[in-house]
Amino acid sequence: MKRTLLALGTLAFFSTAFAQQPHAHSAEAEADFDSKPQTAAEAKKNNKQPGAVRIKDGGTARGEGSAVPAASKAEKAGEARAEAREAKPHVVPKPGATPK
Repeated sequence: MKRTLLALGTLAFFSTAFAQQPHAHSAEAEADFDSKPQTAAEAKKNNKQPGAVRIKDGGTARGEGSAVPAASKAEKAGEARAEAREAKPHVVPKPGATPK
């Protein structure tokens, strides 16, 4: 029993010592800024043509960036149907009576 406890204690001691060693693949390791993907991304970024770019910051549901989004074809058709329905003459039912 003593040997088992001694072995576990030694294992715990050396495992914590090993965990504190600096490794090359740690989160704090310096980033590799001269890799092939990094240079390709930089070249692609530098080759962009200058000009006006529409900002899509997510300010609206569609992400146009303004508070007034453009209506789609389906939305326009739905609004037209709703207006046509409201333009028809209709009789308001009397409260407490069954509509005919």
